[in-house]
Amino acid sequence: MEAELVEVPAEGRDAGVALQAYREKTKGDLLVMGAFGHSRAREFVLGGATRSVLDHPSCPVLLSH
Repeated sequence: MEAELVEVPAEGRDAGVALQAYREKTKGDLLVMGAFGHSRAREFVLGGATRSVLDHPSCPVLLSH
C-alpha cells in the first residue's frame, strides 16, 4: 500500500477530532502525525491537534516529534 497526502477540512471542528473522524471514515488502522509543542497560551487560543488526539485516541497513533 502506498502512502498519500490528504488534506482534511476541519469544517469548524477541532483539528484532532477532524483527523480522527477522517481516519474512522476511511477505516484506517493507524493515525500517523507530527507532534508539536506550543506554549499553553498559544494552544489555548489555537487549540492543539496533538493534545486532542492524545487525550481521546480512537486507534493506535504514531507520533513524530
